[in-house]
Amino acid sequence: MELRKKFKKIGLIFGLKREMKLVSNKNNNIVCVYGYGKASKNATQELIKAGVNIVINFGFAGSISKSLKNGDIVFIDKLFNEKKEKLSTLKFDKDLLRSIKNSLKFSKGNLLTVNKIIANKEKKLNLAKKFKSISVIDMEAFYIRKELLKAKIPMISIKVIFDDLSFDIPLFIQDCINDDGDLKIVIFFRKLLLNPLILFELLKLNTNFLKSKNVLKNLIDNLLDEQLF
Repeated sequence: MELRKKFKKIGLIFGLKREMKLVSNKNNNIVCVYGYGKASKNATQELIKAGVNIVINFGFAGSISKSLKNGDIVFIDKLFNEKKEKLSTLKFDKDLLRSIKNSLKFSKGNLLTVNKIIANKEKKLNLAKKFKSISVIDMEAFYIRKELLKAKIPMISIKVIFDDLSFDIPLFIQDCINDDGDLKIVIFFRKLLLNPLILFELLKLNTNFLKSKNVLKNLIDNLLDEQLF
């Protein structure tokens, strides 16, 4: 079953601008926005004002489960915030899932939206102990769903794992990224000059990013090309 047969106008919302730029096959019934953290609320309002009938949340996420690795695709079932409030996403039509399974390998899991970047394994494992049903973390999905509920608009959330338990996001990188997820060139090179050894961490970061980016791009292209949207 094609989503566009049931929903006339579809909103795609991403955490970062660079994720949104991966959408190459746009048409009049698709509206794309981005925003993470509290900014995701404003992005969601843009979709509501545009008159979308359903929202698909794509983007990178972190894994707090040993079974989910960099590049894995996860279809989100339930959403939580750090206060342990719970929201549900739209249940997938069996025909739609069957169509997706023909071209993509994916898992299903629950997601926790956090207020800041969880950079290292120890903090992720602590979250896993506190939220035993959670396998994925991000910084926007819960906020998006909460806004959409007010407008009675259904949502689907599909995440690609960027940082798994084998990889810690370098702490210095948080100072080098702006609100759009783009590199602050001057600050970055200043840190690199002060500590050239961070280059090795950057190489690992880039490897993870490129794999996640390719998977997300393939995911979006597959779903659009199959005209599921």
